Amino acid sequence: MTIHYGYYAATDDAHAADAVEHDTLAEMGAGYDQLVLTGLDPELHMPALDALISGRSAEAVAAVPPYGGTINTSDDGRTVCHGFTDTFRDALAGLAPEAVPAVAVDWAASPVFEGGAPAELLAQALAELTGIARDAAERGDRLYYWISV
Repeated sequence: MTIHYGYYAATDDAHAADAVEHDTLAEMGAGYDQLVLTGLDPELHMPALDALISGRSAEAVAAVPPYGGTINTSDDGRTVCHGFTDTFRDALAGLAPEAVPAVAVDWAASPVFEGGAPAELLAQALAELTGIARDAAERGDRLYYWISV
């Protein structure tokens, strides 16, 4: 079973909840500014990224993680939607494009990627995520993610 993760921007929680109101993975998040990945779990991997880009300690991030409670769950329970904090959105949005490769190297070496991760792939994902976050911040939108099994 593959788990898919969609990272996207929406105007508010009600609008974000619509992202999981679909029958197929292809429809999930359709029409949203989003990035769909496998292997980059928002609840496992994003706290380490948050610590790197916000300057907060791992302990501070653990106390106030970059994600919040459930926004919506699909009728069959296979897909859930959560919101990220605006603080995390703003930290992503503020990451300079030229800093992305170095942050990706540090992120890939963090303990959340047991044995390491390909920094080049993380840099590509991070570049897309920062773009989504920048656009969201400019529009006053929020940043969300969905998880589908």
